[in-house]
Amino acid sequence: MRRWRKSAPMLGDDRGISIIEILMVALALAVMAGMAMPSFLSTFETYRLRAAAWNLAGDLRLARQTAVTTQVRHRFCLSGCDNPVPAGGYLLERDATPSWKVLARTNVPDGVTITTTAPGGKLTFDTKGGVSGAMGTMTLTNGSGTYQVATAITGRVLVCKGNCP
Repeated sequence: MRRWRKSAPMLGDDRGISIIEILMVALALAVMAGMAMPSFLSTFETYRLRAAAWNLAGDLRLARQTAVTTQVRHRFCLSGCDNPVPAGGYLLERDATPSWKVLARTNVPDGVTITTTAPGGKLTFDTKGGVSGAMGTMTLTNGSGTYQVATAITGRVLVCKGNCP
């Protein structure tokens, strides 16, 4: 019976990886992740701003539709309301004469600021779906850019990247 004898390992015949090789790969991955991080953060800011704009537009459309359906005026309120507005946020209210009842308090995401051109910081939707008084534009801004949510006198809500025409 023949016995096979293990030969001594030859130069370059390593059968594993060393701790130094593992550390070098980990270091290379850490450097690449560090270089990619700024682009990921700006992407997250862009998505956060866009989501805030579309959420605001959805709330405005909901207020308009609810005003038509229930035949009760509803309003979007950024400032100068009967009820306290959250810092960096807005209210959706229903007319409960003699005052307004809060339907929703919404905060915009961190880092996003909101301003409006609506008179008194309010937009009121009448029972026909139009905006009572004047139209308004809400501008949402952060480090990645600007979105505008414009509401026409007819109640139509439009979301624009940058400025609305």
